[in-house]
Amino acid sequence: MKTLDDVTYLSKLKGAIVGRFAGCALGAPVELMSQEALIAFANSIEGQEFPPTNYFLQAPNPDSPRYLVGKGRQFTRHEMAFLPPDDDIMYTLLSLLMMEKHGRNLQVSDVAQFWLKYLPVECTYTAERTTLNNLMNGVSPQEAAIVNNLELDYIGAAIRIDGYGYVFPGNPHEAARMAYQDAILSHRKEGLHSALYFSALISLAFTSDDLDQAMVDALDVIPNESKFYQEISWAISVKDTIHDYVTANAIVTKRYPGMSWVHAINNAVLTIWGINFGKHDFEKGISQAVAMAYDNDCTGATVGSVLGAYLGIEAIDSKWYKPWHNTIRSYLKGIPEFQLDDVIERFFRLYQQFQ
Repeated sequence: MKTLDDVTYLSKLKGAIVGRFAGCALGAPVELMSQEALIAFANSIEGQEFPPTNYFLQAPNPDSPRYLVGKGRQFTRHEMAFLPPDDDIMYTLLSLLMMEKHGRNLQVSDVAQFWLKYLPVECTYTAERTTLNNLMNGVSPQEAAIVNNLELDYIGAAIRIDGYGYVFPGNPHEAARMAYQDAILSHRKEGLHSALYFSALISLAFTSDDLDQAMVDALDVIPNESKFYQEISWAISVKDTIHDYVTANAIVTKRYPGMSWVHAINNAVLTIWGINFGKHDFEKGISQAVAMAYDNDCTGATVGSVLGAYLGIEAIDSKWYKPWHNTIRSYLKGIPEFQLDDVIERFFRLYQQFQ
């Protein structure tokens, strides 16, 4: 396990944040396309490599609105002028705002208040939308997840918790404790377990010399009798037999017939394999994850987060972040944009504060 000085930590923090945002932005225009449709789309574009080794040259729906203030074409290679909005990005920034106000004392009731203040309902989906509507109708934060919510085991909580891993490097149990307060607002069962697991894995990625072992060690925050624990243990055990994105997609499709494409488990399995592909090559990790399909902006984002924390910013080619021009477009109420450098500095200050 590495000892982190400030210079090393800052490199890894930049890597994790940029990695998350780049993985999301790569997958965003092709989110939830079947693998067959995704391959056909890539083949229809002259000069488009697949799996993608840069942002897509075109978007399937270039003028479709995204999150109120964005469009599909803003994610493409030649039209990207800032980091466009996406929930995989905004929830990470929301965790920053929440920790700046509440520190290590963040509670589920605080998360609820931030949702009510900052989240437009139109920018929420599945369990998050149900939960936010429940909160707006006066349901308590402790009960908001379990009223009319049929999506408790979906991926939503797992895309919200990276920030807790960022500020507690090498402290997976504290990262997971914080993530619990966020995730429990909207999810239970596998949806909750996925959030705890990936917060712990991101924390460990900052200080680990062995990412394979970190994947195993992160399971310590999950009940070992749970389905999530069992399925991730299986995914880790077979990861070195998964040689490409086609195999990954086929195995997950066969193992989880009828499971929602935004379920926590199938996407977590693909995330594990994407991390494994990229443990020596950041670009390969997010590229393969996006090519695996399913909820591939979410899996690409988490793969990028883990690999960025493990490898550091020096391992990420500037083509993945220079097109953003240091600007993140936001749909959070009252906050039209963030500056990337400022976001990194603010997470760094939280880390120093929590130490």
